[in-house]
Amino acid sequence: MNFLLRLLKKYDILLNENSYKLLNDFIELIINYPINLTAIKEYGIAAESLILDSIFPFYKFVSLQDNGNFLDIGTGGGIPGIPLSIIFPKVNFTLLDSIEKKIKAVKFFINELSLKNSKAINERVENFSKNNLESFDYVTAKAVSRSDILLEYAAPLLKINGILFLYKGPTYISEEKHYLKEAMKKIYFEIIDEHYYVLGGKERHFIVLKKLAKTPSSFPRKIGMALKKPLGGIL
Repeated sequence: MNFLLRLLKKYDILLNENSYKLLNDFIELIINYPINLTAIKEYGIAAESLILDSIFPFYKFVSLQDNGNFLDIGTGGGIPGIPLSIIFPKVNFTLLDSIEKKIKAVKFFINELSLKNSKAINERVENFSKNNLESFDYVTAKAVSRSDILLEYAAPLLKINGILFLYKGPTYISEEKHYLKEAMKKIYFEIIDEHYYVLGGKERHFIVLKKLAKTPSSFPRKIGMALKKPLGGIL
């Protein structure tokens, strides 16, 4: 745990002792889980790539309301949902993924860490949306898809004035922003913040978008349509 403490302190992230312990325990759980959830198996790399990369922009740039409902789409092994649920214990987290073995692992992690503010669900986002329209104050996704596709996944699930957070790499401005802006026109979002920063020598963009109006009734589209015919245009 000393490595994690030093790493977070380096970036001026100061947490309580329980949060450090839970984050450390989560690293040990995910890198030692018998099914391969991540290619990362070294503690130090996991601390930087899975923990720091997940929590840094939220710690630095975002204030979440207590009792807000937060959805992590395509959570995989619980990234970023579990680290975020640890540092925001008064926010309610739903971790969603379509792959059953991953959600089984996430449920195990939640139980082992006794995270009372988190639950994991195994379902396609398009199907999940049908029964959870406008249910969430916040949505995020990490390493899932292109920005305009993520916007479409999130739109039906967010309340009006709800917030979508996107983690993006160095090519966001040159390769993705155009598609995102095209999609925003069709499903009524605006960019309210764009943060640029560097972690571990890697360039990062953190985009904050607000839902301005009700999502058209044609959404969610059928499974696969967001990928086949993305709102921002074809590559």
